[in-house]
Amino acid sequence: MTTAPAPHEPPSAPKVEVVVSVQTVVKALAIFFGIILVYIAQEAILSILLSAVMVLGLDPPVTALERRGWGRGKAALMVFAVIALILFIIVVWAVVPVWNEISQLIRNLPSYIQDARDSDVVRQIDDKTQVLEKLQSALADLARKIPETAISLLGTAGSVVGSVFSLVTLVFLTLFGLIAKPTMTRSALELMRPGTAERVGATLDEVTHTISFSLIGNVVISIIAGTVVGVSAVIVGAPFPVVLALIVGLFDLIPQVGSAIAAFIVVGITLIAAGVTPAVILLVIILVYQQVENYLIQPAVMRQAVELSGFATIASVLLGGALLGVVGAILAVPVAASVKVVVREASEGRRGRMAALRAQGAAGDDAAVPSAT
Repeated sequence: MTTAPAPHEPPSAPKVEVVVSVQTVVKALAIFFGIILVYIAQEAILSILLSAVMVLGLDPPVTALERRGWGRGKAALMVFAVIALILFIIVVWAVVPVWNEISQLIRNLPSYIQDARDSDVVRQIDDKTQVLEKLQSALADLARKIPETAISLLGTAGSVVGSVFSLVTLVFLTLFGLIAKPTMTRSALELMRPGTAERVGATLDEVTHTISFSLIGNVVISIIAGTVVGVSAVIVGAPFPVVLALIVGLFDLIPQVGSAIAAFIVVGITLIAAGVTPAVILLVIILVYQQVENYLIQPAVMRQAVELSGFATIASVLLGGALLGVVGAILAVPVAASVKVVVREASEGRRGRMAALRAQGAAGDDAAVPSAT
């Protein structure tokens, strides 16, 4: 009697066992709760980061006063006092005239639009789109609402208490951070190895100078641009030169795109209010000045700041504007330049190793050429 052979059993599939350690779970939970904490406290974190940027930007002048024998606290208070005095003078000197000119400009814009509609070219465009009629109606409504708007702004003081409190908090946070910066930096560096501490300290100094020179240089360039346009507006007979200068100065604080937006607004106002000839002259002056600014003024003022490509600059401005509005757009370039400094220092070792490998490969190729022949 013969027994039938046992059927062939297929081999069992290999088992994959995933082992998750307690440390991994703790790290994952920490990252998860950290993300939640950042989301909840995002406004406070952004305020702290903004204050840190301002601390780094204002540190060089405070350090310069320290070298002259000032105490850290007195030097920081002096820098803040100078900034507050400058802002106070600008507000007292400029707010009333600028408000009057803006009000007068808005009141006159409907008549400017009507004058523009009388020209043949604009009439042909307007007959098809009716854009000037709609714009004139909107501007007329805006001119009628100026007094109501001013009264409403004066009557909403209670609603801005929170914003004022946030601004005051940011000012004191920056002041205390500026005073405590050397102590905090020294405490952090003492926890590192001597070589690492030296590299981190040198990188921090470079970041500080980059932010400071970028911010101060940006303000200086904006003042120069506003002055040039204001004086040029007076010479060519453009209306409201103070307003035009203020528009250019404020928009020029935003790198790359700000000057183009300001030029479009200023030339458009001049074209509507004063005619083609003053607008063309002002446009030529702005274009010539932009070339002088790009190739002479900006390199001279920003010579100690890290340069960024056009793509990186615009991308930084867009990201900063999305996070913090106009302030974020202004601070985006100094922050991006600082990130570039940190990344360059952190990747220095790897870049050196890659350069050595490329040099070895090139030497090997050169040695292989004679043997092949």
